[in-house]
Amino acid sequence: MNTADISFGFSDEGIEEIVLDSRKKMQHALFVPIIGEHSDGHDYIDMAIANGAVAVLSSRPIEALQAKHPAVRFYQVTDTTKALQEIGYMERKKFHGTVIGVTGSVGKTTTRSMIATAIAAGKKVFQTAGNANSQVGVPITMFQMARSGAEAAVIELGMSEPGEMTRIAQIACVDMAVMTNIGIAHIEQLKTQENILREKLHILDGMREGGALYLNMDDAILSKLTLEEIHAFGIATEQTIELRSYEMKDYDLHLMVKGSHMLQNASAAMHIATALGVDEASAQHALENFSGLAGRGETFRTKEGVLVIDDAYNASPASMKAGLEALAALEGKRHIAVLADMLELGEKTLDYHREVGSYLATLPIDAVFLYGERAAAIGEGIQNAVAEPHKPIGDEAARRVPTIEYFTDLEELRNTLHAIACSGDVLLFKGSNSMKLSEIVRDFRQKQC
Repeated sequence: MNTADISFGFSDEGIEEIVLDSRKKMQHALFVPIIGEHSDGHDYIDMAIANGAVAVLSSRPIEALQAKHPAVRFYQVTDTTKALQEIGYMERKKFHGTVIGVTGSVGKTTTRSMIATAIAAGKKVFQTAGNANSQVGVPITMFQMARSGAEAAVIELGMSEPGEMTRIAQIACVDMAVMTNIGIAHIEQLKTQENILREKLHILDGMREGGALYLNMDDAILSKLTLEEIHAFGIATEQTIELRSYEMKDYDLHLMVKGSHMLQNASAAMHIATALGVDEASAQHALENFSGLAGRGETFRTKEGVLVIDDAYNASPASMKAGLEALAALEGKRHIAVLADMLELGEKTLDYHREVGSYLATLPIDAVFLYGERAAAIGEGIQNAVAEPHKPIGDEAARRVPTIEYFTDLEELRNTLHAIACSGDVLLFKGSNSMKLSEIVRDFRQKQC
């Protein structure tokens, strides 16, 4: 094994997994102690070794640890996160299949899963586990990918601050990239959508010569993007990059998951799969049986006959509108939207919530339950839209002015929903993850058919 690119002489011999959580039971693992805002993983090295770690990175002196644990390999490094990233790059070079990277403001995880589903119709495929798309998640993904034996890998790359995408893209070195959209997630940190676009485009850093970037033509910003503009940002100036496009109307797909955003994601998946030589009909069949992911649009029905759309993992204005569209598209007696605060939207937070309310007023939704101080502005948006007598709102024949209820206590919301939900109802749960709507969804899952 060549370790020339590793600054600290690391060898992955005998290591079967990389672990960050010292509490996890592990076998033949490398433990990487990460220094966080509130804790330092170095304080838990002994616990990790007790749980099965056979190798440890450390930015603290290792002499005492070596004396205490002579059977464990210790690697002295300056920064454990950067050392982990070096390992990730070393592991990436061992994988000889095609690597597809997915980024965007919303929809990354679902798009990644759909692409993997379509490719799996004809090839062995590996994909990011969960949402391990960060500076520490991507290197671990590279380690797993190198051992997967897959012909193709679909890797999710996320970012929340300037420079982060470059760091993980130079580890992943994707062959193909998909950009889902440019919204306002993380606009609090990045300030403008142009800055968000610029940061997302750094997925091209490390891309092989002649690689392809797939852009969603249904997105207002991406549909206008040119190679010249990418180069003007100082990105991919030394590479030959092919721009390819996709949009939801490219394929005649009949999906189990509803909404135009799901059709866009599926279209990207079809383009990638067919480009890799997967039979189109097989890829389409696989996608049409895709039922969604927990927390990201998955639907399930309870024993009482309540249909639940679990979209509670995260929220932005674009994804909340898409969730509402999916709710309206499903058949049911009552369409009920359970919406919580959208976070990290910066100084225009309340305006974005009102915008969602204005959009909701155009849809055939019967009841809206709003949880949180920011979410209350969604109610303002609904009421303002309904109050404008000369403004057409959706299909007037199908539109219903929804009832609106406001909540600041999660337990009160939980009790109310359990009391009113009945057979034939369709419930959408959507909000930022920290608002904990997933706890109420979990209650309904316990009643799942």
